[in-house]
Order: sequence, then structure tokens, then C-alpha cells
Amino acid sequence: MERFHLKISVVVIVLGIFVVGILTYVSVLGENHKINRVINSYFGKLKDGMYLEACESYSSHLQQGQLAREEDNLNFNFLLELSLLKYYNLIDQDDYNVELKRSNFWIPFVSDDSVYVSIALKPKEDKEILDILSSDQSRNPIENLIIVVREKGTWKIREFTIADSSVGGIYNDLRQNVDLNKYVKMTPHGLQLKNAEINFKTLSPIDRRLLKFSLHKIRKSQDAGSKRDN
Repeated sequence: MERFHLKISVVVIVLGIFVVGILTYVSVLGENHKINRVINSYFGKLKDGMYLEACESYSSHLQQGQLAREEDNLNFNFLLELSLLKYYNLIDQDDYNVELKRSNFWIPFVSDDSVYVSIALKPKEDKEILDILSSDQSRNPIENLIIVVREKGTWKIREFTIADSSVGGIYNDLRQNVDLNKYVKMTPHGLQLKNAEINFKTLSPIDRRLLKFSLHKIRKSQDAGSKRDN
């Protein structure tokens, strides 16, 4: 009888360990998927032209460092998306899919609290076309473009490794040659509207995105002015 109870106890313990293990795995798996959600949220805001709101995905280190100023945030997010769209030949697309690949599976107390993520943009088309395009090497993910880190129990974007990436040359070229103030220039007290004629029939894809970016700056400036008035 004692042996029978001992066997029952062993079975219960083993089952308990198994259940705890499964629950732990599911919890860790969910935590890893949160990395995907943070990055997808970031790009979702870029697609919607919410270049400043996209900074909600930034870590405090990034917000207080090289992107501490609001205008720097706006310009960086716009140029990054523009560079990726040009790299993947999607500059004239209004929407796109984001594919990402994490460098490792994060495990608490074992892994470092930072994860490298590779990024690729894909057109929103049917699967057969996507399969054909996937053979093109330029469609491969940009390796380790984004580094995310756990900050106060949540995942945040800590760094963009653009300089050493395959998109670095395009980013630098756009930063030097695209006039971000072509339509609107931010001033200490608001905005300065440029005397620029806009012909929608001849507007290039880059200028169309630049106009959308300028309208976002106008809207954010209005919001800031309303808050000051209140």
C-alpha cells in the first residue's frame, strides 16, 4: 500500500513539473512574441504617417540620446521608412507587410535582455507573387537592423544599426539629398510654410511621401499650440 501511494506521489510530482514546464514555456513564448508586436506597432505607425507617435516604441536610452529632440525623431523615422521602401522597391506603395526574424529565443535569467531583429518589407500581394519575389536577393531581411531591450518589464527599441547595414548607403544618400523642409520648416515658435507649388499629377513618390510628412508636422504643431493655449 505504501508503495502504491509512493507511485501516486511520484506521478503527481512528475505531472506537476510537466504542467509548470508547459506554463513556463507558454509564458516565455508569449514574451518573445511581444517583441514582434512592438516592432509591428512601430512600423504600423510609420505606415499611418504617425512619425512622432512611433517613438512610443523607443527605450529611454534612445529617447534621451541621439533622438532627444522632437524634430530629430520626426526626421529619423521618416528617412528610415523611406530608405527601407526604396531598398525594397516599394516607394510607390501605400501599404506593405513587415517580416521580422529574431536572432535568438529570449529566456529569462539565461539570455541577455537584448535581442537583435532582422527586418524585411514585402508588398501586400497574393502568395504566388510573393513566392516569386522571394527569390530576389534584395528581398532578403536586413540582418540585425533593430536591437530591442527589456525596460521595466516591457520590450523597447534601443538602437537601429543602420550604419553597418545593407540599407545604410540609401539612408545616407536620402539624408543628404532629400530636402525635409521643402514644404514646411519647423521654427522655435511654430512652422514656416514654404512657397512651393504642388502638382499632384507630376508629384514623384518621394515628394508625395514628403508632402504627407509635412502635413504630419503641421498637425503636430497645431496640437502643441492647442496644448499651450489651454
